[in-house]
Amino acid sequence: MLKTAWRMIRLGLIVFGVMLCFIALMEIIQAYQALRQVHPAVGYLFLLIIAGGLVWLAVYYWKTIGSRPRALATPRIEDFDKATVRQLRRYCLYLSRYLERLSRNPNLPDLRRQEAEQSRSAILSSLETGLKKEELLALIQRIEETAVGPLLAEIDEKAGKHVRDSMRDVMIFVTLSPYKSIDLAVVIYRNVRMVTDLVKMYNARPALREQLAIFYDIFTIVATVNYIHLGRNLFNSLGSKIPGVGRFLDDIAQGIGAGFLTTITGHAAMQRCRAFTGWNPKQARDSVLSHLGDFYGDVRDVFFKDVWGMVSQTSGQALASAKGAVATAIDETGQQIGKWIRVPAELAVEAGKSVTDWFTRPFKQE
Repeated sequence: MLKTAWRMIRLGLIVFGVMLCFIALMEIIQAYQALRQVHPAVGYLFLLIIAGGLVWLAVYYWKTIGSRPRALATPRIEDFDKATVRQLRRYCLYLSRYLERLSRNPNLPDLRRQEAEQSRSAILSSLETGLKKEELLALIQRIEETAVGPLLAEIDEKAGKHVRDSMRDVMIFVTLSPYKSIDLAVVIYRNVRMVTDLVKMYNARPALREQLAIFYDIFTIVATVNYIHLGRNLFNSLGSKIPGVGRFLDDIAQGIGAGFLTTITGHAAMQRCRAFTGWNPKQARDSVLSHLGDFYGDVRDVFFKDVWGMVSQTSGQALASAKGAVATAIDETGQQIGKWIRVPAELAVEAGKSVTDWFTRPFKQE
């Protein structure tokens, strides 16, 4: 039963990914055809730029990841209380190697790196004394709480700021861009680059299989939020409060949806990169989804701090005087955040609806 459910979930994710790629391809073809009508050379130049961008992105990713030290394998211990002395000693050695990595992490200040090296030396010295099981458990708890935890928290702070900056950049572009056909490409590019930057911050380079698993794990978390329904709800809420400026409201809804997608992707990547005790997909997903309200609040704050001024300038007085109504609509959508969580098995159906909406959009406009 569980295997069947898992196959359905994986199938849904695969179909959803294929649909997204198909939509992106159709948008590119549509843009190419429009540019080719201006002049064939312009259309070919556009395709060349798209191809060059994809190649550059792939090279950048592999070069960035390849420059990091390989991630350490976490010893498997289901229950520390039932672990043997040998297993606990192996875990202590793993902690010492992990601290050695942190001591060489350029994203930590010199003082912090020295503390990591001192904690590593303390572990090795303690192991030489032949500690008993209770003493090993106490040592592990002390090192994780007083050494590894604070060091990761400092990296988390920098990583969180980077996620926030990436979310802001995505919102600004999607909200203000007149070229909607390339929005998806920009969002994908910015998210992939953000994830590679986060890998650099945590100073780990997983094996190829683990790298693919990281993106898969992140995607399974990101895909549990129904961005399409969220965007529609926000657009409808905005339209009911500020009629007559539909184009700008659509831009706002798309920008906030893209920003929300980016911040969830970033925090899912942080969870994956900092999982020094082992990766638990369910716990990571539950952790990220339990903070959806906080993430949405960050998106709201950044929107009004960094994006709203630009939107109001380009939209004119009609929207500039409606900041309160826009804030109310955004808040009302945020209060229904629980409705936007779904199981991955529903993705195939939603992806199909998205493709249908995309194909019928030109006919509806006519």
